Amino acid sequence: MLRENICLIKGEIMSSPEVAFRIFDRCLTALGLIREGKKHRNERIDQALFALYTALNETKAYVEMLESGKRRDRKKEYAIAKLWHDASVPLRDIDPDLADRCFMKGSYWMEPDVWTDAMIKRKRIKLDQVLKSIRAILLKK
Repeated sequence: MLRENICLIKGEIMSSPEVAFRIFDRCLTALGLIREGKKHRNERIDQALFALYTALNETKAYVEMLESGKRRDRKKEYAIAKLWHDASVPLRDIDPDLADRCFMKGSYWMEPDVWTDAMIKRKRIKLDQVLKSIRAILLKK
């Protein structure tokens, strides 16, 4: 006599092959969601890194311009501040500390004359310090 194993799931009576198929199907669905979540996270990291590199490059170019003897450009400093503030937003969920430092970097460029060297050091917003943190994110990815 052939006996089929049966299970009761959510009020439904199912044979073992049906149960196995449903479990397998749900596992595949879960794996797909995990893969999609990882892809979404990688896209968010890429967006954050792009925003950071944009702010960093514009800042470096402006600083080099100043070091070559050109005059300050408040309009350009406001634009740089916006780039740093914008870069801080996608970083919130990735690296909250770096997001805060980028926001502070933007605040610095809004009022650079207010910031002392000690404040810059304490907030860890020197370009080389920020670049080091960006590289850490890139290597984690």
